[in-house]
Amino acid sequence: MAKGKFSQPRSGSSGRNPGTDRYQGTAGHSSSPYDEYYTPKFQKNRKILWISVCAAAVVLLLVIIAGIWFFASGNADNGLILDNVTAAGVNLGGMTKKEAKSALHRATDLTYTQENMVIELPDVTLELSPADTGAQLDVDAVVDAAYSYGRTGTREEREKVRAEALTTSYPIALLPYLNLNLDYIRSQLDAYGSSFNSVYAPSSAAMEGQMPQLDASKDDFDAEAPCQILVIEMGTPGRNVDIDSVYNQVLDAYSFNTFLVTAEMSGEESFPEPIDLMDLYDEYCSDPVDAAMDTETFEVTPEIYGYAFDLEEARKLLEEAVYGDILEIQMEYVLPEVKGEELSGMLFRDVLASYETEHTKDENRNTNLRLACEAINGMVLEPGETFDYNKALGKRTAEKGYKAASAYSGGLTVQSIGGGICQVSSTLYYCTLVADLEIVTRQPHSFVSSYMPMGMDATVSWGGPEFRFKNSTNYPIRIEAEVSDGKVKIKLIGTDEKDYYIKMEYEVISTVTPTTEYVEVLATDNPNNYREGQIIATAYTGYTVKTYKCRYDKQTDELISRDFDRTSTYKHRNKQIATIVSETTPPTQPTTPPETTAPTAPPAAPTDPPVVPTDPPAAPTDPPVSDGGVSEG
Repeated sequence: MAKGKFSQPRSGSSGRNPGTDRYQGTAGHSSSPYDEYYTPKFQKNRKILWISVCAAAVVLLLVIIAGIWFFASGNADNGLILDNVTAAGVNLGGMTKKEAKSALHRATDLTYTQENMVIELPDVTLELSPADTGAQLDVDAVVDAAYSYGRTGTREEREKVRAEALTTSYPIALLPYLNLNLDYIRSQLDAYGSSFNSVYAPSSAAMEGQMPQLDASKDDFDAEAPCQILVIEMGTPGRNVDIDSVYNQVLDAYSFNTFLVTAEMSGEESFPEPIDLMDLYDEYCSDPVDAAMDTETFEVTPEIYGYAFDLEEARKLLEEAVYGDILEIQMEYVLPEVKGEELSGMLFRDVLASYETEHTKDENRNTNLRLACEAINGMVLEPGETFDYNKALGKRTAEKGYKAASAYSGGLTVQSIGGGICQVSSTLYYCTLVADLEIVTRQPHSFVSSYMPMGMDATVSWGGPEFRFKNSTNYPIRIEAEVSDGKVKIKLIGTDEKDYYIKMEYEVISTVTPTTEYVEVLATDNPNNYREGQIIATAYTGYTVKTYKCRYDKQTDELISRDFDRTSTYKHRNKQIATIVSETTPPTQPTTPPETTAPTAPPAAPTDPPVVPTDPPAAPTDPPVSDGGVSEG
C-alpha cells in the first residue's frame, strides 16, 4: 500500500468515506474530507509556526543570559573608581586607587599648603594663609571615599549608584579630610563683621560752650574769653554682611580646592549724608566788621570781631575721619583789620596836601570864592568815593548868594553869576596831584591862569566842564577850604601811608605868540562905548605844557621817579584895540595873523613848586574861559 499522511478523523466520523463506509488512501482511492490538511498552504503555515516558536526561544535565552550577566556584573569588583567621581576638580572615574592618589597629589600639593584663601568683602579683602589655617589634605582618605562610592549599601542601592554614575558627576567634599583651624577662620570673619556691620545713624554737628560777646562796644566784651567748640559726630552706615553665610562659603571653597570667595551685602546699604563744611561755616561763623567813622558826626563805630573755625584744618580732619568718629573743631576770633582805637588814632592824622592861591580885590569874585570854599569845607570822602566839584557846589545862583563876576564866553569877557570859582577847583586840583589821588575828570582852562602853575589848573562850568577825583587811599579824607588873608587856602587831611612825597613840575613844549588886532567900531553903532585906542581884549600867549609827578623818598629826599602826568594845551589870544570909524572911513588893512613858534629855550619847569606862591603873576584883566560855554574861572 502506498504511504500517505493520516490525520485523525473529525468527531462523529468513522473514518470512512460517506456512502461507501470504507478507508481510502491518497492514491488510487476516492477523496476524503481530510485531504485539505495535506495541501501546500497547510505546509507553509506550519513552517511559519515553527520559526516563531524558535525565535521566542532565542529571545528567552538571551534574556536569561543578560540577567545572569547583569547579576554577575553587579556583584563583580573590577577595582576601579566609578565613572564621574571627582575630587578637588579632578575626575577620578576609571582610576585605580593608586592612580587617583597620584592625580590628587598633583592637584593639591601646591594649593592647600601654599595658597592664601582670598575673601573679597565690602571695603576690604581678607587673606588667610596656610600657616594660620593649618590647611592640609588627607589624600589617602579622599581616595578611599571616592573608591567606596557605589560599593556600599544594598544591592539595589549599589545598582542605582552605578547606573547614575554613568551620566552624573559625583564630587567628593574635601572638608572632612582637611586639617583646618576653623576657630581661626571664624574669628577673622567675626572681627571683620564687628567692624563693618553697623546700624544706620546720621551725622550731626552742634556747638559746645557759651557763645562769646563779639561786639567790641559792649561792656562785657572780652577778646580773651574762651571760644566754643564745634562737635561733629560722624554717622554710621546701615549695612550688614551675613558672616555665617561667608563662613560657609569659605568652607565650601576649601572643600572644592578653590581659594577665592566673593561675599555680598545682606539687604540694602544706607549711608549718612556727608558733612557740608561750608553749610556749617555759614551757620556758625561770621566775618569781622571793621570799625567805621560816621561821616556826619565823625564818631567811630567800634569793630565787631569775626567768629569762625579754620576751614582748611577742618576739611583735613573730615577727610581723615571714619564712621563713628567724633571731631572737635575749635572756634576762634577773627580780628578785624581796623579797630576803633586804631581808627581814632589813624583818622585825619596827616596833611596829605595843602596849597594857597592869591585872589584879586574884586569883592564879587571873592564872595564867590568864599561860598565855594564853604560848600566843600569839611566834606569827608570815604575810601573809593568820588568827589564831584559841580555836584558839591550845586548850581551857582543869586539865591545862594553868588555874585556876577568876570567870566569868559566865546573868548569875550562877560559878567556871570559865580565867576571866579575855578580858582577854588584849581587849588583843589593841585592838592589832589600832590596827594597822589586818582583824577577822574579834569580839563584845563582855555588860557593860562595867573594864579596856578601851568598845567595844574582845572576849569569848571555848570553843565561842563567837570572836575572829579577819587579817594584812592585806604582811609577817609577831609577837605578843609577857606578864604582868608587874601588867599584861597585848601588842605586835604587823611592818613598818609606813602613812603614818598610828590613835587609837581611842568615843561613847555611849544608856544604861540599873540599879535595886535585893531577892531573897527562904528561911531554910530558902539553899544559898549569904546573909545579910540581902548584895549578891548588883552593878549594871551598860547602854550602846550607837559606836567610830571616827581616822587621823593621821605627818609632820604632822593628822587625815586619822574613820571609823565598829562598834557595841557592853552590857546593864544591876540590883543584887540578899538578904532572908532565913521561910515565913510575906508577899511583898514587886516593885521598880520599870529605865528606859532616853538621856544628855543622854554621856561624851566619848577623843580620845587611852592606850597604857597610867594610872588604869583599878576591876575589878568579877564579871567580864562572854556570852550563849551561860560567859564566860571
